[in-house]
Amino acid sequence: MRLPADWEKLLTPVLDVRAFYNELERFIKQFSQIIPEKEKIFSVFHRVPPHRVCCVLYGEDPYPRLTSANGVAFWDEEIRSWDDRTAGNSMKNILKALLVARGLATYHTPIAQCREIARAHGLKSPADLFERWLQNGALLVNVALTFSSNKDKKQHFLFWHEFHQALIQSFASLPEQPYFILWGKKAQNLESRILKALNQPERIIKSGHPTFIHQFLNAEQPAYSPFKEIEQKTGFSWL
Repeated sequence: MRLPADWEKLLTPVLDVRAFYNELERFIKQFSQIIPEKEKIFSVFHRVPPHRVCCVLYGEDPYPRLTSANGVAFWDEEIRSWDDRTAGNSMKNILKALLVARGLATYHTPIAQCREIARAHGLKSPADLFERWLQNGALLVNVALTFSSNKDKKQHFLFWHEFHQALIQSFASLPEQPYFILWGKKAQNLESRILKALNQPERIIKSGHPTFIHQFLNAEQPAYSPFKEIEQKTGFSWL
């Protein structure tokens, strides 16, 4: 339950990393179950080193299932194929938004048809898609890196406040500051901190949370997709 050495080095000027680990250990011990498993909490930081971060995609909190949460925001490990049925809506709506950005679907396209379109165009599995994002330097991280139960959510969001404050400050020391993609209200609450640290509003891309299709896409603009702006700014194909 540690960050890689390069992330520790980046954070050390603004965060007492050793003390934070001790606080984290004490925090999670109060819950009978922690999601994701302890060794997966910092998984995304082991996949994306600081020097490769081109954008930070912020979600809210982990999927509330040990079989789904893997320490990478929005990646549901239960979903092995686009045909698999999901317990939530995020993965379905992310797939639809990707297809809309390519002109292959619209807001009104049924998800069953989106799955057929994905197969017809040779789109790989969700795992391959998320690996592509990570390899291109997309740091997929939640505002709360841990979850225990719905009644405890507020505690988790409050606990990770200090960590994200330090993380955002640390990005200002990188040779090139990343883009910040904020999906949902909890993620968008970080906007003022990002602006204070970087003062580059053009590097913030906001959208509704993909759990709610009417927030993530737009029924009145069926060809709208948040991925159009994301791809234009980050410079790589997300599909």
